[in-house]
Amino acid sequence: MATVSSQEILAKIDAEKTVQRTMDLANVASPTGQEGDVAQVYKEMLEAVGMRVTLQEVEPGRYNVVGVLRGSGGGASLMFNGHLDTSFSPTDDPEILKAISPVYRFEPPWSYREGEWLYGMGVFNMKGALAAYVSAVEALQNTGAELKGDIMIAGVVGEIEKTQIDQYKGAQYRGYGYGTAYLVTHGGVTDYAILGEPTGLRLMLAHFGSVWAKISLKGKLVHTAHAGGMNNLIIQMTKIIDAIQEWIPDYQNRYQYQGVKPIVNIGSIEGGWPWRCSRTPWFCNLYIDVRYPPRRSPVDVKEELETVLKKVEQRYGVKADLEIYVSDAWAEVEEGEYVVKALDKAHEKVFNQPLERVVFSWSSDANVLTRNGVVAVNYGPSGGPGKETRGTLHIPSLVSCTKVYALAAYDICNKERREARRRFTITYE
Repeated sequence: MATVSSQEILAKIDAEKTVQRTMDLANVASPTGQEGDVAQVYKEMLEAVGMRVTLQEVEPGRYNVVGVLRGSGGGASLMFNGHLDTSFSPTDDPEILKAISPVYRFEPPWSYREGEWLYGMGVFNMKGALAAYVSAVEALQNTGAELKGDIMIAGVVGEIEKTQIDQYKGAQYRGYGYGTAYLVTHGGVTDYAILGEPTGLRLMLAHFGSVWAKISLKGKLVHTAHAGGMNNLIIQMTKIIDAIQEWIPDYQNRYQYQGVKPIVNIGSIEGGWPWRCSRTPWFCNLYIDVRYPPRRSPVDVKEELETVLKKVEQRYGVKADLEIYVSDAWAEVEEGEYVVKALDKAHEKVFNQPLERVVFSWSSDANVLTRNGVVAVNYGPSGGPGKETRGTLHIPSLVSCTKVYALAAYDICNKERREARRRFTITYE
């Protein structure tokens, strides 16, 4: 087998191509549910570096892009997994986009470069990483290196934390691991996976899970003139909000993980008819996002919320219904997995310093992959502390990350599979 040195691999990283690939991807609008156009662009990129590419039609107009570079056999296999969808569209309300990031453009081309920085929707999360995957494979191909194990690049639809609820239905709401769930049940599996989510060139071995809950009250519809003495549902819901706020600090202390406290967010409230304010609200719904740590279950969170609502009922006589409509799992990988060792070595080679660990409350498709036998970790170019905001990407970080990906892939795919793989189990407390 032809072996190559780290220096030879690093010398083949094409920084300008990586930048251009990022911009080409970012210049295609791809909000959740509308990933078809960017899937075609990504397919062509993977084919151009010698990968065999298939499109998985997850649903009409939405395609996972799966590229494979076959190894000679016997080595561990590696997947680079990244989502094609963005949280918002560049054609959304400009006032909303301005509230997210001041760098977004409101007409194409969406992406642009100024000095050492790239700007535009998606460069941060996570089209820069998608481009880095391609350039890493290209570098390995250009060295003439032979690999024992396969490399797979999977650009997936519907990763963004969105879901259908009530009147909000359609492809634009089908996220939260939607594409990767299809991927792993239709042949898209490997030994290991690296996801280039925005970790700021730090390694995330674990992340929290999330539970989204709907708390609802229902009552009577009465004209304002006859509403005297009625218990207004919106006012009743404030008692529930106060009880949740009172519960949060205790929950966070009890559910800490490696010193990180789970976040609880009251994300939305809906009640009554703003177009007919002469009627009492006959319904009021509260929607909350509760993060929970590895080795806990969504059922634990459900019980916690039920206890809060029971106290409100006993204290105020306000009885609410509880519905769990998202139960997204946590992810956790052991330090001893070979993908961790390979990233440690590659990062230290590129940066000449140890690879830092980090834990976040946001979700990733690592949870879907790990539960289907693919040991998955997060390591990506965006999100460095104090360096970047939404819509920005530091080019030196992008290029360095590409180098780490290439070195790690060469290491993993030339490691004998029987030596690389560890037995792992998913446990709950």
